[in-house]
Amino acid sequence: MYETTANSTQFGYKTPHGSKTPHKYPQTEEFSYTDIFMNLVDDLYPTGRAFVLPENGVFERLHEGLNVSFLRLVNESRLTLDSNIPDNGNFTAQDAELWEYRLGLTVNPPIPLEARKQAIKRKMAYPSNQKNRQHPLFIQNQLQIAGFQVYIHENGFMENGELVYKQPDDIIDLGFEPTQHGEETQHGEGIQHGSAGFEVIANRISNDNYGVGDANLWATFFIGGETLGQMASIPENRQKEFRELVLKLKPAHTVAFLFINYN
Repeated sequence: MYETTANSTQFGYKTPHGSKTPHKYPQTEEFSYTDIFMNLVDDLYPTGRAFVLPENGVFERLHEGLNVSFLRLVNESRLTLDSNIPDNGNFTAQDAELWEYRLGLTVNPPIPLEARKQAIKRKMAYPSNQKNRQHPLFIQNQLQIAGFQVYIHENGFMENGELVYKQPDDIIDLGFEPTQHGEETQHGEGIQHGSAGFEVIANRISNDNYGVGDANLWATFFIGGETLGQMASIPENRQKEFRELVLKLKPAHTVAFLFINYN
């Protein structure tokens, strides 16, 4: 049986191999990053006397100080990246509030952090306006990314070979939905109403009593459920955020008729 002595080596020429042969790896003890870096120094430095690191000596303490500074730099860099890109668990509510302020988004702390992160990523991805972003499906996609399960429907219907435009009450008369307002529907001060009392979003968040005549229906569209005329639901505390986002996404000359319940 092999006996471990002070002269035993890990990989010596005459060292036997067996169940009790000493080996450096695997090791069960835990090492800090400083210990790991110091071991790398021992392994990578030349073996000359000039590179000897006496225990607790000045040269060893110099390396420990450099290691601490390097680790601090790495951690701070990681935190800086994490606070600037909303795709990780270290992105806090405070980071979200700061980015909402920078990007001109509505700051609404009661909203779950994940929904706020989605809105920030959407705004970062599309910071400016382009014509191809005025397509209904793009607006619909951006609203859904922000957490609003609504659908965009264009106002234009072929009847007897002609393109006609409809008021919201015409859609209701077709039997898509029996009512616009439910028992729990709530309205704030900033509600705008168009034809037949339907809420609209024109060019302001607050109420401007905007009316849409038949001659201007070509510049309108509908926001509601998946089926035209079907009601969609939005949390009442996100009403301002929803209206603001629609104003930013839609072409400035258009008006949105809403089939929306706030609850």
